[in-house]
Amino acid sequence: MGEAPVVDLADRLLRTQEVAAWLAVSKSTLVRWRQSLEGPQVYWLADGVPRYRASDVERWLSGRSAARPRAPRRGGRRRAGSAR
Repeated sequence: MGEAPVVDLADRLLRTQEVAAWLAVSKSTLVRWRQSLEGPQVYWLADGVPRYRASDVERWLSGRSAARPRAPRRGGRRRAGSAR
């Protein structure tokens, strides 16, 4: 019997659900990033079958700035005591 092929975990293909869980975002956020070309590189195995290489997700993540300023929330802040 031959030996099993060695799998490089950095090149393992991940499903949307796995990447979303890894990044602690919803699947819909990851889909939105994918559609706007903001997220990690995606590979299409077939229509409707996106996959992400773990190494690409790591590279994308390392390119993100930890000190990135946040955009103000929509609608602004509510003042204390104001009713909706």
